[in-house]
Amino acid sequence: MSFLEVFRSEAKRIFTDIALILTIIGGVILYSFFYPQPYANEVVSSLHVSIVDLDKSDVSRRIIFELDASPKIVVTRQDLSEKAAKDALVSGEIKGIIVIPKDFKRDTLLQAQPTIAIGADASYFLIFGSVVQGAVQAILTESAKVKITSLLKNAQPISAATKAYTPFSLHVSTLFNPQESYVQYVVPAVFILILQQTLLMGLGILGGGINEQRPQGYQKMPTWMLMLSRVLIFGSIYLLHTLFYFGFSFELFHITHLANPFELLTFALPFVLATTFLGIAFGALLPYREMATPIVLFGSLPLVFSAGFVWPLEAMPDFIILLALFFPSTPAIEGFLQLNQMGSPFGEVMHHFGLLYLQVIFYGLLAYYLVSKKKKLL
Repeated sequence: MSFLEVFRSEAKRIFTDIALILTIIGGVILYSFFYPQPYANEVVSSLHVSIVDLDKSDVSRRIIFELDASPKIVVTRQDLSEKAAKDALVSGEIKGIIVIPKDFKRDTLLQAQPTIAIGADASYFLIFGSVVQGAVQAILTESAKVKITSLLKNAQPISAATKAYTPFSLHVSTLFNPQESYVQYVVPAVFILILQQTLLMGLGILGGGINEQRPQGYQKMPTWMLMLSRVLIFGSIYLLHTLFYFGFSFELFHITHLANPFELLTFALPFVLATTFLGIAFGALLPYREMATPIVLFGSLPLVFSAGFVWPLEAMPDFIILLALFFPSTPAIEGFLQLNQMGSPFGEVMHHFGLLYLQVIFYGLLAYYLVSKKKKLL
């Protein structure tokens, strides 16, 4: 049997399988549009807060005005007690509470460092951070006005008064994610995982279907021809998917992309090869095609967390980190993020690149062994 005959047989089996095509083509395209939608609003703004003003001075009123002018928060309530504000927070009516203490103006003028209490809903760290950041900026701005005004009354020049209040300046530069948005760091990494998981599903459906249906003539096909046919078909499709994700999709959702197409394809090649061989081995183990999708979906969430972009690797047990290295998505996510989001030169991702090629060799040999053994059993 020639390689061309085997290739035609595999291509016909793949492209006439509706479930398989929907998974490796339809699913990948749909994910590219639907997954980033919840993160379309990159920055949380206009969060409702309550103010408990126990000072009732002109300074506290200016602070409330500054708070309401902040783009991050909106003052929707001014409660007379902390209990009323807390009840509103528990009911979900507001996301934060700001308590201005009694004698706040007097203590500020006397440089007694009064304390303004800020409480926020920490169920979502992004909401918590936005409430705290918006409140602190507004409060510090008004506090600076009061203190500088006090120094000017003591006949100090405005430059000396400003330096006395702020002897140093702070410049914060956010690296790799200037917008501090989920889109910039979650979506690129999840796209890599989507490519891996859909490819594993597709090859699992293919392999499980062969084991279930036992098609005639399959046993006579040389193993290397079968594997090469699948690598050429699935590899070509997923290299195009990679360019689609890192090109069109990134442009559509305004995601940073710094690597050139040649670097992306060079790095994507071992990732696609390793995943394809892993999928061939996975499919050879499945007795039924229906088992592929739930098994892959069950493993998706652990892979998301163990990849290190959602939860820091430093907070994970060593055995989980080691186990995650056996999946192509782990080094691929690190490498793609460094190349495309951080602008690293290719030389700095060579250890990820090398690990992917080690997986290509390991899973290639494993797939060859399992497919050959399954053909004998059939």
